[in-house]
Formats: sequence, structure tokens, C-alpha cells
Amino acid sequence: METVSLDFMNSDWRDYRGGGGRADRLRDPKWLEAFLAQWDLDVAAPPAAKTFAALTELRDTLWHIVEATSRGRAPAEGDLDALNAALGAATPRRQLEGDDGGFRIDLVPAKRDWEWVRSEIAADFAGLLVERDPRRIKTCENDDCRWVFYDESKSQSRRWCASVCSNLIRVRRFRERHREA
Repeated sequence: METVSLDFMNSDWRDYRGGGGRADRLRDPKWLEAFLAQWDLDVAAPPAAKTFAALTELRDTLWHIVEATSRGRAPAEGDLDALNAALGAATPRRQLEGDDGGFRIDLVPAKRDWEWVRSEIAADFAGLLVERDPRRIKTCENDDCRWVFYDESKSQSRRWCASVCSNLIRVRRFRERHREA
């Protein structure tokens, strides 16, 4: 399952192979442009320094909540307050739309700016917490990766973000066992 909030959290990229590399993709204009396009988040201007700080704070908050819920603990009150602040960062308005011979009410942003983007990411994450099992939002057990993913396995036992990390860890463990032997 891929969502805007999980994709956003994974913008703090780490070299999953153990090279120690790390990059904040939020600061990469090409990555940010692709991210916004993928999730249909149209923003006219690039983010200012204050906006980057708010986005980074939101990403850290989401990480703290994932760490708590994946361990079966309640998130810290301060993290929930920060998430709620991001949820309320933009003001939507209701708009009536035609829908297959009927009607629906859409929430439309009053302004498509970075506060709206931040609010949309927060709303997506809050939706995962409310509509899905928060304990299934996990971080990859590869300490060099720590990618965030939603565990859709039947047994809820998935430990790695993808087969790349799974295979990498298995090969490392195999080599360690054979080196010791």
C-alpha cells in the first residue's frame, strides 16, 4: 500500500545497503516535484525555509507516532497535538459536484499552498490511523533502511519494506553464520 503520508515519511532516505548514506529528499527539487505530481498536490511556488521546517517537523511527528503504534503504545500527546495542528493548517470549503447523475460534496482547499499540502499529508496519515490498523504501519527492520510501510500480510509479520532489504539481510546473516563456522 502506497499513500502520500508514507511516501512523505520515506523522503528521509537512507542507504539500505549499509553505506551510511542519507539524504533529505524534501530538499531535492526534482524529488519534490515528482512527489507533488504523483499525489496531485499542485503548488505554485517552491517551499520557503519556514515551510521546510514545518514539513520536517511533520515528518518527525509521523515517525514518532509510527514508532509508538507499531510497538502497541499510545502516541505522545505532543505528537498528537502536532498532528492536529497540521490537520488544521488549511481551510477547506465544501463544493457541490455532479457525480454520475447524482451529486457529491467535495472538500476543496480555499488555497492550494504549502499549508494545504501539509494538511493533506496529515489527513492521509490520520486516515491510516483511523481506518486501518495502526500496528501494521511499520519501519523496515534493516537498520540501514528504516523505510516506513504498511504491512498487508495476512499474518502481520512482515519485517522488511521490500524484497531488496529482506534478501540483503538474509545474505548478511548467511555470510555471518558461514564466517563463524
